[in-house]
Amino acid sequence: MFSVTREFSPCGKYCGYISQQGKFVVHDVETSTLHQVYTPNMHLNVPCTSFAWVQIGDAETKVKKKSKKARASLVENGTSVQLLVAFGTSKGGIAFYNLATATIERTCKGDGHTAPITAIYFNARHNPDALYTAGADGNVIEWSISKCSQQRVYHIGVEKLTCVLAHSGTIVTGAKQLKLWSIENDALERTLFGHTSNTQLLQLVAPDADNIYILSGSVNDRNLSLWSLSDEKNNTPVAAFALDDVPEYISPKMVYGKLHLIAVSRTGIAHYFVRDMGKLSVKKPYRASHTFEVAMDMVSTKKQAVDRIPVFMATVQYAAQQEQILLGYGSEWQVRFEHVAIEENVKINVIIREPLKMLEGKAKEGEHKSKTPTIDAANVEYMNAANASRKTVKEVEIPMEVRLENLSTPKTSSKNMIHLLVQGLHSRDATLLRNVFAVDDSDMVQQTLGRLPPQYVSPLLNELSHMMQMKTMHVKTAVCWLKHLIHIHASQLMALGSSNLLANFSTCLGIIEYRVEHLNSLSRLRGRLELLIDQIDRSKNRAANLDDRSNMNVLVYQEGDDSDVDSMLEKDDADLPDSSNEEMYDEDDNEEDDVEPGYANGTDSGAEQHRRNGYSRKDSDEESMEVSD
Repeated sequence: MFSVTREFSPCGKYCGYISQQGKFVVHDVETSTLHQVYTPNMHLNVPCTSFAWVQIGDAETKVKKKSKKARASLVENGTSVQLLVAFGTSKGGIAFYNLATATIERTCKGDGHTAPITAIYFNARHNPDALYTAGADGNVIEWSISKCSQQRVYHIGVEKLTCVLAHSGTIVTGAKQLKLWSIENDALERTLFGHTSNTQLLQLVAPDADNIYILSGSVNDRNLSLWSLSDEKNNTPVAAFALDDVPEYISPKMVYGKLHLIAVSRTGIAHYFVRDMGKLSVKKPYRASHTFEVAMDMVSTKKQAVDRIPVFMATVQYAAQQEQILLGYGSEWQVRFEHVAIEENVKINVIIREPLKMLEGKAKEGEHKSKTPTIDAANVEYMNAANASRKTVKEVEIPMEVRLENLSTPKTSSKNMIHLLVQGLHSRDATLLRNVFAVDDSDMVQQTLGRLPPQYVSPLLNELSHMMQMKTMHVKTAVCWLKHLIHIHASQLMALGSSNLLANFSTCLGIIEYRVEHLNSLSRLRGRLELLIDQIDRSKNRAANLDDRSNMNVLVYQEGDDSDVDSMLEKDDADLPDSSNEEMYDEDDNEEDDVEPGYANGTDSGAEQHRRNGYSRKDSDEESMEVSD
């Protein structure tokens, strides 16, 4: 993946960018070869975060012979103009790199930024001796190139600045909003609203002295916005340009009052716009007049699918003719530059080219120049011993106890986690951070954040804010880390103050509020659906039970005649012994006592019935008298 910071040199001969490994890569536009790869000293410890091409002119020095330094210089009106590159480091300093000698020529003096430098701006027409830098600490610093010193500091705010631009006494900074800062009054003039995320592209468009515009593009917005600096009452865009994806490179140019704009999207497609500056409208985003994309020739590879070669850079400023554009396409280490003609009748231009081979397999010795800076071995600093060669590192004997401890300790221990997290935040290595944030164990996250140094709380918060803007899986991990971060480092976060704390958590709070906005409605809908599903299940079960009952066998009872019952009873009575018959009769008598009314009224019918059964009240009374005597 390419770095967003890509720039052509002022002469149009070179194209440079900073790779993800912290190396500065320079390509030769004329020959489409890799001109130079500069690896800064301590590039893992103090990586270069941004750069800008700088011209230093000397009217007294005449260029008579083409020396090595003159090859990397421009010749204008018989004067030597030296070409340098201004690097911004992660520690907030400025260093000037000489392209001819592949070394850091000088560094600027001053306190600098307290956070990494995110953007550098240089405009020879505006002020050839001024260099403006924006940092993550919310400040803009003006540097003097000739004196190599810090001149002035502008406190824009507390949020992280992502881009900067200066023109005619006004400094324009980009974050989530664009802010205009007055150099003379040293105060904030205007705030431009329109972007929903951090601004990553900012270019100046000046048709004339009275009409000044700026063109901006944000991280998560696929539209480019055009703003008017001359109209002080308008804080909204005056025009918008629609792309297929997020813009990563823009190149504007004014030709006879018309804006010629080329924007390269993240998918690797170049969009070409032509608009009259006097007839701008914001009602609808403008579509590209022409699009350019490069396809790979698959005839030799015998594949059915056609692969795309992404467009790296595109510009109209350094094209050979006015009706052409300069396209740079390919991979990170192999970029091919080509002048492509613009056809009015063809809106979608697909260029078929052969696949680019890797430099290792095709490049020969002497085909490109790659210079490595001269480094004093005594002053080199490394992140760890793995970065040094085995010859220079002194062998250290590790005790057996430490070896056994390393063997018993799992790879995903809290010690390893905190080292990977600190190194990833320090060097901004996406791979390391991805491996660290892949762990969502609550105990492991708590132990890791407990060992986190205080100075890395703010960078970690920025990374978590970026993760919360991604898919649900990443949001779940980010919430787990954010909860433990607030619980463990609450005292340090509260020490920042209410305004700073709100600025740091504004992104997280906005995303959380957006995600839980419809939570109550969804909860009510879920409850109603569960009730409806339960009712349907009960109805199905009830219907199934009714079907089972209808299919069950019915018990049939046939009642016989009374004669049969009496005969059976007489037979049973005859079989029983006398004592048992008497007991049964006694039980029947008791039941009859309760039922027959004759016995209750003292009539003879009851006495006769008892005598018939061999029992009478008189007999019972006599027996009781004998017992009493």
